Amino acid sequence: MDIQSIDIHSPIFIGAAIALVLLVIFALYLIFRRRPVKVVPPGKAPEAAKPAAPLAPPPPPSLNAALRSTRESFWGKIQKSLVGGGEINADELEILEEILYTSDLGPTTVHRLLDSVETQLSKQEKKSLDTVKSSLKSEVQAILSSVPKMGYSPFENWEQKPKPQIWMIVGVNGAGKTTTIGKLANLAVARGAKVLVAAGDTFRAAAQEQLKVWTERAQVEIFAPENVTDPGAVAFDAMQMAKARGYDLVLIDTAGRLHTQTNLMEELKKVKRVLQKLDPEAPHETLIVLDANSGQNALVQAQKFHETLKLSGAVFTKMDGTAKGGVVLGLASQLQIPTVFLGVGEGLNALTGFNPTEYADSLFEAK
Repeated sequence: MDIQSIDIHSPIFIGAAIALVLLVIFALYLIFRRRPVKVVPPGKAPEAAKPAAPLAPPPPPSLNAALRSTRESFWGKIQKSLVGGGEINADELEILEEILYTSDLGPTTVHRLLDSVETQLSKQEKKSLDTVKSSLKSEVQAILSSVPKMGYSPFENWEQKPKPQIWMIVGVNGAGKTTTIGKLANLAVARGAKVLVAAGDTFRAAAQEQLKVWTERAQVEIFAPENVTDPGAVAFDAMQMAKARGYDLVLIDTAGRLHTQTNLMEELKKVKRVLQKLDPEAPHETLIVLDANSGQNALVQAQKFHETLKLSGAVFTKMDGTAKGGVVLGLASQLQIPTVFLGVGEGLNALTGFNPTEYADSLFEAK
């Protein structure tokens, strides 16, 4: 073919030229995008890729943040309902009473709060919403402060307490007892304590496996003997082991049971009697785990367990996901049982000591 006869303006020629240019560009791209090969000297193994650093778990919410739903259900409703610019009248007091009754405080607590509000309003010329707020908050603080040991921590004066400390953890199924034991163990380890968890829930097949998961997370030892179905025997042997091996704290899990199951409640009494054979002061703490979402039912549970075992304190779980956090106040007012810890999240560190002043503030103010 005569080169001079090629028409460089023809579509075929132009298309071929463009295709060639694109091919060259693509080849250059492949060449320059390749990473340089690292040459490993003979006899030296290649370096392993460094694993990415694990992401730190998010911190649990503050108590104020955890009580957001409760605050909106309690003071938020009151504030929205009593928005009139004038004085608080009888109709609005009825609205206030209705809101209080639906806040899981219990009738005894509601009557006490209403009496306080009415007393303070009677002393004021202008019966304002501010008076309602100040009287409610003042009475909440008074209720909490009236409970012996309210706001105490079982870890107070830890070094001076006799060892091993024996804590018996009780409550119904589904309240979060297993996770709470793991979180308590983690708190104790952070204080330098040597912790043993006794798997005393021999009633439920999967209980030991679930407890093992949490003890592994907290990096503590678990006592879970095979083929032992007597929870009293598990508690007794665990306590003997703790004395012999120098453990500081024994957390005794118990079968989650309904407070109406008389036979099973009697079994709890037996566990306590067995522990007292080795130490008349044991258990040093008897803590009930209560689901804050259960509201008034939590008060019924606490009352029955208290009658059976004489509870030393309560741990409320799922506080960050409920609008029924007022049950803490009901427990204090009706049963005089101090709240010891609050669960404010799912993480191992999401267990905080109960601060009555912070709790009272958080019911009324967002921070």
